[in-house]
Amino acid sequence: MASTPRPSLRSRPFVARYLVALGVTFATLFTGVVAVNIAVNQKIAGIGRVDGLELPTSPGKAGNFLVLGSDSRSFVENQTQIDAFGSTADAGGTRSDTLMIVHIDPDAKKSLLVSIPRDTLVDIPGRGKQKINSAFNDGPQKVIDTIEANFGVPINHYVELNFEAFIGVVNAIGAVPVYFPAPARDAYSGLNVQSAPACVRLNGDAALAYVRSRHLELYDSTTKRWSSADAIPDIGRIGRQQNFIRRLGVVAAQKAGRNPFTANRMANAVIPKLTVDEGLGRSDIFALVNTFRTVDPSDASSIEMVTLPTEGGPSYNGQSVLYLDQPNAEATLARLRTFGDGEDPTQSTAPIKVSPSQVRVRVLNGSSTSGLAGQTLTELQRYSFQPAGFGNAARVSATQIRYRPGRLDSGRLVQQYLGGIGTLTEDRSLVDADVAIIVGPDFGSVRAPGTTGANPSRSTTTTKPASGGGAAPAPSTPEC
Repeated sequence: MASTPRPSLRSRPFVARYLVALGVTFATLFTGVVAVNIAVNQKIAGIGRVDGLELPTSPGKAGNFLVLGSDSRSFVENQTQIDAFGSTADAGGTRSDTLMIVHIDPDAKKSLLVSIPRDTLVDIPGRGKQKINSAFNDGPQKVIDTIEANFGVPINHYVELNFEAFIGVVNAIGAVPVYFPAPARDAYSGLNVQSAPACVRLNGDAALAYVRSRHLELYDSTTKRWSSADAIPDIGRIGRQQNFIRRLGVVAAQKAGRNPFTANRMANAVIPKLTVDEGLGRSDIFALVNTFRTVDPSDASSIEMVTLPTEGGPSYNGQSVLYLDQPNAEATLARLRTFGDGEDPTQSTAPIKVSPSQVRVRVLNGSSTSGLAGQTLTELQRYSFQPAGFGNAARVSATQIRYRPGRLDSGRLVQQYLGGIGTLTEDRSLVDADVAIIVGPDFGSVRAPGTTGANPSRSTTTTKPASGGGAAPAPSTPEC
């Protein structure tokens, strides 16, 4: 196989990317630290702080954590580091090419990670329309202000990590297995995997090359050619990051659980390279620990990870950018604005005092079944629910029922007609609908309360293999 030489980091302003499994890693680190009776306060005191940030007060134990990956090379001090990462001059400024909001709501037992694509076009306060990753040129406060101004999402805490933290935690664990369906390479990030298809154990350097890859190519043994693995490079990169988060969490939980001294090594690798806001204290960190302590990182439904829905469009100032894909993006952002209050009114057994004809319902498809939103809304109309539109949403692991403030009974009524499934959540962003349903893979059918079985009127959408041959369906990704 031909090999493409890797461009020098010093010869180009390549923006590197990385992501650490914040919640799972915090839970693993600090649980392990406690287990070996190490002074937790001393560990927390070793975390770097950025002062002067204007952040709203967290809603109780809940909050939104902005996790930002800076491409700064300010830590580079010697030629070895220059060869590996490039110098500050080579990087051409500082950007936040990895940007994620971790939504924590312990009382409501919710955990949601939303990745924001670097090329999303936003209005940066005081600077006008630019890609969101450039907001960090003016510091973390500008990123926070940009998110709040464009998305209406409050940021309660700030966490920033660098290259060394990522490499350090992976090396402290040992290695993280990742499945490659074919030989893979990225001439820019330095990824080079030849022994595939296989589960490949990645050390810190190789893992960094994997999660920062935006030019991934896979080798086709039939055509003997390399081809791009991603239709949209940044979206593909985010998917690889989220995949790696889960695998990192699995390995970290297993190894640190068996050997708390491994957790201590992980803490020592990450903490000196971590920067957080002044207000992030012991109680906030242990809120993260308590939220993720019982999470199984190998279970895709236990920590929901989504990418803010975006779509391509016309270039802006000569640059390729992404635009918010509405109404899908708004459905995701609304979840970042909603917090519980410690009590769960959705479990009320009080009589429902509203009828279907008084409830306006919007249905969004968060499953892989084509046309499910329109079919579901049609079925609801047969029971006299009023239509408020349908569309697509980001994939969800389970059905959600979001109701407008003051319309909990409407949400409970809809839940009854869905056979009792669906998590009920108040959504203050709803205006022209009383209830919004995001249909997940657990959805069965619409039916009258008290009845069972599928609605015989449903037309099931199935995927048939194309006639005349064609590629066989891709197998599911093997577990490493």
